[in-house]
Amino acid sequence: MARRKRKMNFAVIGAGFIGKSHAQAYKSYDRAELFAICDVNEERAKTLADKVGAKRVFTDYEEMLKEEDIDAVSVCLPNKLHAPVSIAALEAGKHVLCEKPMATNAKEAQAMVDAAEKAGKVLALSLNFRYMGPSRTLKKLVEDGVLGEVYYGKGAMLRKMSIPRGWFHVRKWSGGGPLLDLASHILDVTWWVMGCPKPKAAMGATFSKFGPRGEGMGSWGVGFADGPVDVEDLAVGMIKFENGATLFVEVSWALHLDEGRNYSYVYGTEAGATLVPELKLYRQDREIETPKPEPTISPVLAFARHLCEGTELLSPGKDGVVVMKMLDAIYRSARTGRGAMISV
Repeated sequence: MARRKRKMNFAVIGAGFIGKSHAQAYKSYDRAELFAICDVNEERAKTLADKVGAKRVFTDYEEMLKEEDIDAVSVCLPNKLHAPVSIAALEAGKHVLCEKPMATNAKEAQAMVDAAEKAGKVLALSLNFRYMGPSRTLKKLVEDGVLGEVYYGKGAMLRKMSIPRGWFHVRKWSGGGPLLDLASHILDVTWWVMGCPKPKAAMGATFSKFGPRGEGMGSWGVGFADGPVDVEDLAVGMIKFENGATLFVEVSWALHLDEGRNYSYVYGTEAGATLVPELKLYRQDREIETPKPEPTISPVLAFARHLCEGTELLSPGKDGVVVMKMLDAIYRSARTGRGAMISV
């Protein structure tokens, strides 16, 4: 991508918790101008615009996308809206950074990539786990062969009794529970570190034991409440890859735990590694020297810098389609009780 000589104009669609973080990131970058904030709640949009110095406020994203001065947008909305709003922005000639999960299913995700290719614009995903220093360091170690043949990975984000409020637990807005909300982070980064092997098949199971009976609700959540808890509160899955490797994932919003925990491990023929909660390398039963991790960077800043300076983009939309296909297959297996094939 050619290096631009001028500043670029960015807009944020969705002024909730995540939208605020995107706006603050753009504000911190000297090559970015915050042109607009858009939210259906005008007061919320104005409050954020005043805080970050955005020039314009909109309550209708379609009206905002008519502004020719806008170069790129962040889509920070409920999952159901990721695909239609991102596609509209791409068709309007804007580059797009979409929050995770990319969409509610792989078909929507592919439509987003197709729209980006047709428009000749960048479609990126806000996957902050990929931009963590330990993740980037371990990926390079894997690429350099330090772990040998990487044949097994496992990742988890397990929360105890903390089903998020707002739209998250309503299927018609979220598309799913922790499998979409959390596995889109931990499955993605573990798969990415493993070298993005091509998935072949999945087995999975989902459970809805707490939310439907009004238990396990947490205090966190933004947006509106519109319906009962009708998504899973626990999901587990196993992905088989064409190269013979396997990836196991478990995620929960509600579970009887002593404490919540996150982990990500990868295992190779020459060494194993812990990525989360911290980067460590092991050989047999002993820890071996681990390089100092690279600095963690913001995916929003990385997107802006990619557009303005031509720097590397670690989270392209095409990767998101593959992740959505893996998540779809886990859901499909959970529904049928059988393995689900994955076509990539």
